[in-house]
Amino acid sequence: MQAAKTDRAPPATINKSFINGLTFPSREEVRRVHWDRQLKGFGIRVNPNGSVVFVVQYRMRERGSKTQTITIGKYGSPWSPDAAREEARNLLERIHQGIDPVAAKREAAAAERAAELEESHYDFDAFADRYIERHVKASGLRSLKDIEGTFDRDLRPFFRGKSVRRITKQDCKDMRAKVGDRSHAAANKAHKWLNAALMWGIEHDGLESSPMFGLKKPFREDKRKRVLAEWEVALLWSVLPTLAWQFAMLMRILILTGQRLREVAGIRWEEIDLDRGEWVIPSARTKNKLDHLVPIGPVFGRLLVAIEPDPRRRHGLLLTSNGRTPVSGFSKSKKEMDELVAEALRDDKWRDHGPFRPWVRHDARRTLSTMCGEMGVPIAEAEAVLNHVSGTLSGVAGTYWLYKYAKEKRRALVKWERRLERIMGKHGVEFA
Repeated sequence: MQAAKTDRAPPATINKSFINGLTFPSREEVRRVHWDRQLKGFGIRVNPNGSVVFVVQYRMRERGSKTQTITIGKYGSPWSPDAAREEARNLLERIHQGIDPVAAKREAAAAERAAELEESHYDFDAFADRYIERHVKASGLRSLKDIEGTFDRDLRPFFRGKSVRRITKQDCKDMRAKVGDRSHAAANKAHKWLNAALMWGIEHDGLESSPMFGLKKPFREDKRKRVLAEWEVALLWSVLPTLAWQFAMLMRILILTGQRLREVAGIRWEEIDLDRGEWVIPSARTKNKLDHLVPIGPVFGRLLVAIEPDPRRRHGLLLTSNGRTPVSGFSKSKKEMDELVAEALRDDKWRDHGPFRPWVRHDARRTLSTMCGEMGVPIAEAEAVLNHVSGTLSGVAGTYWLYKYAKEKRRALVKWERRLERIMGKHGVEFA
């Protein structure tokens, strides 16, 4: 459709009486423009749709400048003829000073769009994604899972929808206090990784400062030394049948092997050779980035067969709720275990053993290590079971590390299974 032409009427005094006396062109007619007698460049545009719009027409002083029209607004609240004329005077004064209002409007709109894009760029979730992708993953940090877990569980939910540039020191304190209500250790982790991410943002992502400056770790943490007593191991094992099978099996494997939580949670059938009695955790899933051989003892082997008796169906993840991702929801299942332990302690069978002190799943790993010492397992062999490459084992890490202590590790884990069998028998707990 061809644009409507403008019919320029003679100048008039633009006021309410003049506007109220106007007739409007039909849609087939041209729109009309009336210029004000009092203020050159100020006028109204009368449109076929029945609207009256206040406008200012001007041309900048530069050679070659074209005539331009800027809209003030439609007739009606808040634009009366007097208010529109005053706005026109302000615009014309700025034009006289060399300020082009059309260009200024374009620049303001561009600045607003840029601000919106910048705000979107610094949305906390987007910032967290960049930090994890460009630093944590790109640097191959072995704490990747720990960092992702801290962001997903505590940092993202708290800061979601907020620009990382608008986070205040009080926001950081509030986040730590909220997480600390659940776990002091988790609050310290949230403090640590938020601080690290913001420091990375200053160096690599355009942040100018960090609200974490001057904030110390919120809670004191003594180095954990918790080792489960024999009766505590037996009690934990006894409540596992009540849990969902994935979490029960997860805890059994942690106790039997002493491996790390996420290494067990992500176990795949492709990593297991039941004929050879071996579970090889690939370097991509180990903390020290070395392949790790875990010998499969008789009890562990029977548990694996119980998970999937049909060899033809042994592929993919062992411990999964949806078939696509490893089992998760560790905090919820830990809380459930604590409730089951508290309930069991009301029974005469366990009551006289004393209080069951606070514990974490990692204590099972420390317990295996400690009891290996009690069973006469040399420290180098115990560290090999746990995949510790430091101190005693620093000299053997390398190309031949995988099978370096294979026989010794198998002997240690078989000893441990036998000791667990005696522990369970002593406390009347059925052992797999």
